[in-house]
Amino acid sequence: MREKVVEIFIESLIPYLNLVNSVAIVGGNTTDPEIQELIKLKQITVDCYGIDQGLIHLDLNLPYNNKDRYDLVICSQVLEHLYDVRQAIENLVNLTNSNGYIWIGCPASNRSHGSPHYYSAGYQPEMIINLLNLFSTKILFFGKLGSKRLYFMTHALRIWPSQKELKRPIFGYDLNRRNESLAKKIIRFIYDFPGRFYSLFLSYRATDQIEYATESYVFASKV
Repeated sequence: MREKVVEIFIESLIPYLNLVNSVAIVGGNTTDPEIQELIKLKQITVDCYGIDQGLIHLDLNLPYNNKDRYDLVICSQVLEHLYDVRQAIENLVNLTNSNGYIWIGCPASNRSHGSPHYYSAGYQPEMIINLLNLFSTKILFFGKLGSKRLYFMTHALRIWPSQKELKRPIFGYDLNRRNESLAKKIIRFIYDFPGRFYSLFLSYRATDQIEYATESYVFASKV
């Protein structure tokens, strides 16, 4: 579903693309799909912030207000790893130029995972909007996406299926995706088979229904 969210990100940004020359990605790097798709459209300068080695150090949980400002600030798949989301939103706004843009994507509902901490299964876009409204921002676009099949596979089977696997839960199984021995992969597939078979009867089409949402996104401008 993230692939679809990235498509929405690009579609949302295109009307403002001529105003974007400097970009910061927070909690990610230039291999993130948002950046990869963006650089196909325009040559841009990208600075990478985060707590990992090699990035400009920024812990979104702590107050941060340096002199650098960007036309576009991207924060994707990060908020669920933070314990102070309000402070994180304030930091993202502080990184943004006046009249610049902020894109936030995060799980709406996800299974537990690392990178390096796990604090939440996700947030609905309305929560992010309410936090952005505490600061000088204008909401341009927001939404949530998911599907019955993806929700089931994420929470019941505890896997993140590829697009191919989501459409074909049984025959789309990719033996090369996981760093395990072939025997373990086969055992996992056999163990999951009843659930994969059941998922065939669930819709894989994207919907914005809250009970099946797995991804949230908000596009805002700083005013």
